[in-house]
Amino acid sequence: MKSSYQILIIGGGTAGIMTGAQLLSKNSKLDIAIIDPAAKHYYQAAWTLVGAGTYDFEKTAKPMSEVIPEGIDWIKDYATGFDPENNTVATKSSGNISYEYLVVAPGLI
Repeated sequence: MKSSYQILIIGGGTAGIMTGAQLLSKNSKLDIAIIDPAAKHYYQAAWTLVGAGTYDFEKTAKPMSEVIPEGIDWIKDYATGFDPENNTVATKSSGNISYEYLVVAPGLI
């Protein structure tokens, strides 16, 4: 794992993953990482169908490693603090990660 990225995304939900994928599709040379501690990604849009009893909850989950686009680093950790004056994000166990641009998309907490 590196300690500095051009673009650092907090959150591996649909918003974080899609933002990373869209940026990478525009410029494949971008250096992007996503910070998210979860082992699984849940497609939450299907949860209304789960609630209605028409869709299986287990089908809404995929391993995070399968949904983060190739070319984006996954930092499996918690973001614990922001220091915008120094362009760094503190993490629970990976130290400080610096960035040029930060996307904050942690989803539901």
